[in-house]
Amino acid sequence: MKFYSRGKLMISGEYLALKGATVLAVPLNLGQDIFILNTTNQSELIWESNVKGEPWFKAKFSTPFIETIETTDKQVSLRLRDLIKASIRMNPGFTKKLRGIKVISNLEFDLNWGFGSSSSLISNLAYWAEVDPYSLHKKVSKGSGYDVIAARQEGPFHFKKTRDGYQAENVNISEQVTRYLYFVYLGQKKDSSKGVNEFLKSRKKFRKEIQWISDLSMHLANSEHIDDFGFYMKEHEQIISSILHEKGIMETIFKDFTGEAKSLGAWGGDFAMLAWTGSKKELKKNLLKKNLKTIFSFDEIVKIV
Repeated sequence: MKFYSRGKLMISGEYLALKGATVLAVPLNLGQDIFILNTTNQSELIWESNVKGEPWFKAKFSTPFIETIETTDKQVSLRLRDLIKASIRMNPGFTKKLRGIKVISNLEFDLNWGFGSSSSLISNLAYWAEVDPYSLHKKVSKGSGYDVIAARQEGPFHFKKTRDGYQAENVNISEQVTRYLYFVYLGQKKDSSKGVNEFLKSRKKFRKEIQWISDLSMHLANSEHIDDFGFYMKEHEQIISSILHEKGIMETIFKDFTGEAKSLGAWGGDFAMLAWTGSKKELKKNLLKKNLKTIFSFDEIVKIV
């Protein structure tokens, strides 16, 4: 038995997604799968995780109570145990599926990239446990949940967190825009859960900012020309910069960049999105001067219907 879920990137709406802003997001061609295999020991659940083909984590749990017997990483095993137990609470019958089982998970991207190792795992576990992935996400995370929805999408989409759940709608981004978009890894992995918790401490409602970002999410998706898309990127960056009281990356890392650059996810790390009309070879040369070596074009990494 095998289950597969995709990675993700949030193009617009970072931070304010938590407050109900409409965001533009994309599922990726890279993701995570889990294989479910039978073993002879009915009292144990074995879990093995690989990252880009290399062993990363192993654990053995007792069943039916899912307590750790042995592990290579205590913190990872605790998070995995909590996720499995949350799945059982949603579907008690899932317990029977865990006895005498070995799970092998395979992550197709670097853990440091912030592409959704946790969200794709939640989605896969929900598949296996036959529970709703968004509901499972809410039991273990304070995030907006867009990433868990992205795990099962086949193309770009708008997402909005609502009081009762969420809204998601497929969108098409013009090829006249996507052909000039790139994603570059900034080399500074950020803890998204920490960023979420810090932002949620703010008591400000951000009503105007939520509306502005929601409008920009629509404009970005509907842009027919890269110049328009770049303008909306700049507007978005300025709004989030004013909220966080931090400089945008066009004022720091990319202050001499002749295209447009926008932060993605937790500011200051993970990936940035670039709008660049020159050749990819020329872009790589410019980024290499900044010691930025990991770069993908939109078509290389984004899942398109």
